[in-house]
Amino acid sequence: MASISEPSIRAAVPSAMPGRAWLRIIKSRHLRTPLMTLASLILFFATWQILSSFLLNPYLIPPPTRVFATAVPMIKSGEIFRDAGISLLRVMIGFSLGAASAIVVGVVMGRLRIINDLFDPIAEFLRYLSPTAMIPIAVIWFGIGEESKYFLIFWGTFFFVLINTIAGVIRTPAARQRAAQCLGANQLQIFLIVIIPSAVPYIITGMRVAMASSFMSIIPAEMLAAQSGLGHLLQVSGMLAQTDRIFVALATISLLGFATDRAFRYLVHRTLHRYMVVPET
Repeated sequence: MASISEPSIRAAVPSAMPGRAWLRIIKSRHLRTPLMTLASLILFFATWQILSSFLLNPYLIPPPTRVFATAVPMIKSGEIFRDAGISLLRVMIGFSLGAASAIVVGVVMGRLRIINDLFDPIAEFLRYLSPTAMIPIAVIWFGIGEESKYFLIFWGTFFFVLINTIAGVIRTPAARQRAAQCLGANQLQIFLIVIIPSAVPYIITGMRVAMASSFMSIIPAEMLAAQSGLGHLLQVSGMLAQTDRIFVALATISLLGFATDRAFRYLVHRTLHRYMVVPET
């Protein structure tokens, strides 16, 4: 049997190194998420391009290359940035007001049983009214100014954060509270040091869901009662049957929401990482 010479082994090892290097990169905890995100987006846009070019009507569903070509002059003129900035500002104001109010109310309802029993049926009754259904009453109450948009986003945010905050406070493990009592903590200290941190994962989950609802709330509001923003851009483009511009607006909304969620997750990871473990009951 012929033996394998040492030079042959050395020559074979480098050829396997690139594959091993890629394997290490894929398995890396820090690189896996961005690589998988990039691969997912590439797969999505490639599938969209193929379907629009060969299977679907390119006028009704323009391929991403045409959407990008339409977006270039809108980017150069600053039109898309202006509308996106206005919509994002409205979302952030309404979302902040809704989330802050819901956390305060949710903590009180979760901590005080009598308050929860009294107001929980009201919250359950109202939370099924979508922000879109509230547009007529918002226009009547606040007109077509900025206040009506803030109200609709507030409405789309409040109940998601409220329900999750109540659940987080109620599900605080009793063992943690008893342990704090054994160490001499009073009720205020237990509330601040045990209950609030235990509810953080639930609150953050509610805020992430509410953020998506906020973006879905602002679009119909801007379509019906605004002269600016991405919803207004969608309305005008739809009236003129400009599907390319419609898809630019849709892509901008998705990109804006995706970037906002990623920024929110990064901020939470940097500041509240030690609390982001759901406690066992």
